[in-house]
Amino acid sequence: MTPFQNPTIYIGGLRVDEPVTTLTDVLFCAVCFFAFFNTRPHDKHKAIYLYRWFFLLTGISTFVAAIIGHAFLYYFGKDAKIYGWVLGIFSVSFAQFAALYHTRQSINRPFFNLLIIACSLEIILTCILIFAVWSFVIIELHTAFSLVMIVTILEYIHYKKTNSQLSLYMMYGVGVAIIAVLCHILKIAFSIWFNHIDLSHLFMALSMYLMYKAIKKFDSFNPPRFIAHQNP
Repeated sequence: MTPFQNPTIYIGGLRVDEPVTTLTDVLFCAVCFFAFFNTRPHDKHKAIYLYRWFFLLTGISTFVAAIIGHAFLYYFGKDAKIYGWVLGIFSVSFAQFAALYHTRQSINRPFFNLLIIACSLEIILTCILIFAVWSFVIIELHTAFSLVMIVTILEYIHYKKTNSQLSLYMMYGVGVAIIAVLCHILKIAFSIWFNHIDLSHLFMALSMYLMYKAIKKFDSFNPPRFIAHQNP
């Protein structure tokens, strides 16, 4: 059982487990969907197109996790968590490639091509491991690699060369996401009605909002030739 796990509530005859955790998950989903729908004017650029898919799939995977992994886990069973996990793998993978295409002009072509191959292999390995090990730890490692090792480092390089505000706000977003992870790891809980998972969800929502602000700050350092419908 999760430390300080929300007590089960009943709405009429409907049993809902972890209600606050489910609610904060839904709040996070709402921010993801808001970010997706409100960044559409920029999606002719490939990097933004990919970041928008990151928003959308993150929202969908989190909604699946809220329903299957928290509220109605007793009905679907623990094995059903795999649906949210797999969606989560692909959602964060879009962030990897979005960062690659956004920072493409700041890294040389051989390095760009090498990272494309490395990221693709990492995603394939993650998909294999999640079914072999069946542990959320795999998702956490994949997310850390994607957001810290790929997105943060590449956007930092790009920011230092171009002063891109998109890159800056993406780094802010990842920084807040790290705080969310620390809340989860350190089990920072105020009560059974607001535990470490609930707190981490709020920081995740703030993280996604900052990433949304990053896209809204899309600037002239991103040449229009990198459009969404071009082949790599």
